[in-house]
Amino acid sequence: YSTDNGPHYNTWPDAAISPFRSEKNSNWEGGFRVPAMVRWPGKIPAGKVSTSIMSHLDWVPTLMAAVGEDEVVSQLKKGRSFGDKKFKVHLDGYNFLPYLKGEQANAPRKEFFYFSDDGRLLGVRAGDWKVVYAEQRAKRFDIWREPFVQLRIPKVFNLRRDPYERADTDSNSYNTWWENNSAWIFYSSAKAMQFGKTFKQFPARQKPNSFSIDDVMQQLTQYKPVRPK
Repeated sequence: YSTDNGPHYNTWPDAAISPFRSEKNSNWEGGFRVPAMVRWPGKIPAGKVSTSIMSHLDWVPTLMAAVGEDEVVSQLKKGRSFGDKKFKVHLDGYNFLPYLKGEQANAPRKEFFYFSDDGRLLGVRAGDWKVVYAEQRAKRFDIWREPFVQLRIPKVFNLRRDPYERADTDSNSYNTWWENNSAWIFYSSAKAMQFGKTFKQFPARQKPNSFSIDDVMQQLTQYKPVRPK
């Protein structure tokens, strides 16, 4: 069991309120961090608790490995047929099965990329460190109405020491601490560039939907009417 995103604060009391910052459709942990539970008697040890980074993108490689297909990620990059269909795609996921079964001490995923529903890269997490490139400052329903604010200088967080991402708003010494740890910006940028290179061989198959008037006008100007013969 898991859930696709954090709660909608703006629909409380029907939705939950968590200690993590903000909610769905933001760049903050409250929008992305969700619980997950796995039960497989005789395979996965009962009562095990993990705080490692895992993405829903990891479930396809993991479940495929559970049915004996533990090389599906590398095979799909080269191209593989399933039934009468052939696929050549890049799965941004890891096989967690050995880790979940206790055969590996460490989880395979070390990074996470935060994307908006418009397809913008909002931030990068590497281990305990998170770098934020764009932040959502609105609250309530305005979180869906207001744009993300692109930061000229990214913010840095240590999610082990500051899991609720409050240091930038509540600490008197955050900027000094940021200066001492700003090297993580370059590290996360390198991770983002490495990830971005995969789009050269495997470009996005469709553009995310948008409600902005700019995108609507762009679609109208590119529209080509079909004239009857």
